[in-house]
Amino acid sequence: MTRRRLFEPFAGWLIKHDWTSRVIAGAYDSKSPEQRRRIVAENPHSYLGVTRSREDLEHGDAATDEDLLQRGADTLTSILKAEAFEPTGRPTMYAYRLTADEHTQIGVVGAMDVGGYSDGRILTHENVRPTRAKLLGDHLHWVGATSSPVSLTYRADPVIQGTLHDATVATKPDIDHVVEGVRHQVWALESDAATRIADQLAEAVIYVTDGHHRSAAALAGAAKKPEAEQFQRTLAVLFPDDALQVEPFHRRCVDAHGRTPDEIIAAFAEVAEVEEVDSIEGAVPHTRGHVGVYIRGRWWRLTLAPVDRPGALAHLDVERVRRDLITSVLGIDELAPNSGIDYVPSPAGLDEVVRRCDIDGNVGLFLYPTSVSEIMAVADAHELMPPKSSYVAPKPRSGLFLRILGSGATAHLDPS
Repeated sequence: MTRRRLFEPFAGWLIKHDWTSRVIAGAYDSKSPEQRRRIVAENPHSYLGVTRSREDLEHGDAATDEDLLQRGADTLTSILKAEAFEPTGRPTMYAYRLTADEHTQIGVVGAMDVGGYSDGRILTHENVRPTRAKLLGDHLHWVGATSSPVSLTYRADPVIQGTLHDATVATKPDIDHVVEGVRHQVWALESDAATRIADQLAEAVIYVTDGHHRSAAALAGAAKKPEAEQFQRTLAVLFPDDALQVEPFHRRCVDAHGRTPDEIIAAFAEVAEVEEVDSIEGAVPHTRGHVGVYIRGRWWRLTLAPVDRPGALAHLDVERVRRDLITSVLGIDELAPNSGIDYVPSPAGLDEVVRRCDIDGNVGLFLYPTSVSEIMAVADAHELMPPKSSYVAPKPRSGLFLRILGSGATAHLDPS
């Protein structure tokens, strides 16, 4: 049986120049719910209003999941009525270049075959929270469009990179916009370039780096509408492995046992070497095997115990922290709804972790980043890391691309 090509062109829509600052969303994970609520309140056309989650609701708002999804659909309807997006008018792929400070990476955006998750061509490495995955799956049908691409990586390929390079040096970008210090440039590729890349990726193995919940949602959407071709593919962007930068997600955790700081640290000392330090600089890890801890104005540096079990996953700091500290000591199941963990990406700043911990006296855990090679090794072994194990930066943004699914708010439009 012939398999479908992994990446295909699609007739996407691109944000118009006059709307870039109003629609393109900042990095979702780097903002607190309060910050996201403020952005949506001040700018009703922000794509954050389309993708809002339960934690973005105002305190006391008793909206159901259906209410939440309808609000997202209504926001997209408003954006479409304003004609903020313009159809490309032809099936194609897109070169997408991100530049932050001295770092530049260029990838390709296309419609990815959801079947690749089951046939071994698309490998994942993180667990997902079922409630979040379900909400995103329902989002596909209610809202009827995707603008947040699943991000993936592949082992660098000179044919793909050469094709993207040639396409981007020859013409001006269709989109050129800076948001939160990151420059986003997009080129609609000519058909021969798109075909060359699609052929090169036909049998490639690629790795999800960001978007495990969106991946689960795409699988659910495909299963729900197996007869609908547009649901058998999902919006995705692919970057080479040698161009990625990975930063950690830090953790703000409750202690399920309600202990004092000294009691928590005493429990940590049973599974790790503990040293109290004077400041955040002394606590934040600079090498693998170390974890910073913050509780109520005090700092500690932990050295994790040696690993005595096999497997790529078992040796990762993020898994050791989950197993030895979060689960065993704090009594938290990361996959449970309302688990009591708040994930704070490194770009949000160490002070943001401290601020959130100081609100209610919770425990801050500061991690060393996972590497791209470690992510790929775990995926190759078909193991799964805890949620939010890595933060790949700079991030693609919602609101640049739009792939129409022809349902919900886009039922009147042809699928792309």
